Amino acid sequence: MYSFLKKVAAAGTFDGQSMTDRQSIVVTNYYALSIFALGFTIGSAMLGYYGKVLLSSFLYGATIVSLLPLVLNHFQYYSASRLLLCAEIVVSVFCISISTKSLFGASITPSNYFDSRFFLVASVIIPITTFRMAEKGLLLAGIAFSFFGLVLFDPLHNWLNIGYYDLVPATRDYYFIANFYPLMAYTFIVTGFIFIKSQQEKTERQNEALITQLSDTNLVLHEQHEEIETQNLEIKTQTEELLTNQEQLVEAMQIIELQKTQLHGLNKDLETELTNKNQQLQVANQELTKYNNELRQFSYTISHNLRGPIARLLGLTDLMIKDDRHLSESQMQLVSMIRQSAMEFDGIIKDLNKIIDIRNEIYKIREKVYFQDEWDIVKTSLLSFVTPDMKIQSDFQQAPIIYTVKPIVQSILYNLANNAMKYRSPERPLRLNVSTSIVNDEIVLQVADNGLGINLALFENDLFKLYRRFHSHTEGKGMGLYLVKSQIEAIGGSIRVESELDKGTTFYVHMPIPPAIEEQLVFDAEYGSIFYNAELNCAGIVWKKQVTSEQYRTLFNQCLNIVKMYHTPYWVSDLRLQGVVAVEDQRWMLQTIYPEANRNGLVQTAIIYNPHSYSPEYPERIRAAADHLGIKIQFFDNRKEADEWIQMSFETTTVR
Repeated sequence: MYSFLKKVAAAGTFDGQSMTDRQSIVVTNYYALSIFALGFTIGSAMLGYYGKVLLSSFLYGATIVSLLPLVLNHFQYYSASRLLLCAEIVVSVFCISISTKSLFGASITPSNYFDSRFFLVASVIIPITTFRMAEKGLLLAGIAFSFFGLVLFDPLHNWLNIGYYDLVPATRDYYFIANFYPLMAYTFIVTGFIFIKSQQEKTERQNEALITQLSDTNLVLHEQHEEIETQNLEIKTQTEELLTNQEQLVEAMQIIELQKTQLHGLNKDLETELTNKNQQLQVANQELTKYNNELRQFSYTISHNLRGPIARLLGLTDLMIKDDRHLSESQMQLVSMIRQSAMEFDGIIKDLNKIIDIRNEIYKIREKVYFQDEWDIVKTSLLSFVTPDMKIQSDFQQAPIIYTVKPIVQSILYNLANNAMKYRSPERPLRLNVSTSIVNDEIVLQVADNGLGINLALFENDLFKLYRRFHSHTEGKGMGLYLVKSQIEAIGGSIRVESELDKGTTFYVHMPIPPAIEEQLVFDAEYGSIFYNAELNCAGIVWKKQVTSEQYRTLFNQCLNIVKMYHTPYWVSDLRLQGVVAVEDQRWMLQTIYPEANRNGLVQTAIIYNPHSYSPEYPERIRAAADHLGIKIQFFDNRKEADEWIQMSFETTTVR
């Protein structure tokens, strides 16, 4: 029996096939045989238990169809056989689910709407194990069967009047529970198995290359051995050398095998670490949702509960990068990608803190924001929700820039675009248009879609209220529009909406053009002040009197914060009223503030001072520190010339 099954499982294979292709065919055949056996068993059980001949006949018929991949493989239609196998599972699950609910509607329980999903989630393993990573189109097509099976499970049952709410007493959280957890599990299975499969195939390719290399080496050795047999005494010496080389080759093989084992262990540890970090991020996100209605507490949660895990993740990746003795180049690249993702996530958290902590004066500073740059970031973050039939267009030519708070613009674009995708019409592809214009000294951001629309006659007064939702078929808490309105009002703007049911919605976000962006006061004290020029992206210090060591360091630290926040390339320091500064404080500034500012983008500094109030060594000491860091520096005796120098540098280096 075993030899017969083995022979059937080898249908479609032939000598000369690659090991990978042969393995894929055999796995497909085994899947088909397993489905046949399972279907025959279930059909027999149902016939004996329920006596339903029609249902059992259907199952017997399905088991016969399940053998079609074997036939297709026999005739060498390998791609078709695998796709058919993927489709069979999904179609069979749907047919069994629909038929049982149609026949046994009175005895259906809530679990009957979940068990089928388990098979759909598990079925994604079939395309991942039967298709190679190089067959991207076929792999995605195979995965698509189970994915759309999960997505369309409830709509199809509802259409046939055998949905959950048709047969089971109402449960308010059914759609969330029935879809969220299976889709989350589905996502983890797909990403995890694809990652493992890609690593496995990479290892297999390396092994095949190594086997080929060893085969070539053995061939050369065999030729040498034939020549040796025709030689005299000298040939014996060469034979001994050859045996020695062979022993070294075996030792090398053992070392390679040991390294493979170590690499496999490291990969497993890294996968476990990634899973743990993903779980930590999920917990942190749940904490964020819980405290949405309390902005101050929400800000505290972001600063402490989320930043901690990210900092630990960054710390762990730093340790891995430093101790790279046991890591291959590909693993180092993976660690670098993890670190880059963590840094990007950390940047998002910092931006959220800027939005939430809008009450602080430092977040009222306006900077130059390019709509296209922010829209590109938003499109990237929403890429997983975009389908090929969607048409997304943008036009920012009339108003390409605005001086405002950058994270607020990005948040508004994200929430409005996300709403358009979330509430798109199932009857037509999404059409999303994003554009800007200037109207009455205001910049108007327009976001228009052709989605489900909103009944403004009923919901206009509640549209921007907290936790208000107007469509129940998608996930969400009704936070997006409330956040958009709060943010736009925080910068002195307004928002209005036009919508028609089943035709679409258009949001008009009116953002004011700030009157003064050149000398924005960021920090002001009796001993000095800090300004920010959004047009030139330039920070500056103006000293007002003789300063103490503490005041000197406080003001420079504040200015460094501005450089870090806006990555300003230019810096103006007016030292004319600063007074005498201790040498150790000057050294602290040159060794601490200057290098850190340079790492965050500072490339040019203008210093305004009175030459007669300083020793000749003072400008040379500062110039030497600047030259060491690659920072251009120039000394002036008046503010006008310093500003003109910065302006000229800005005009010659800025290219967009």
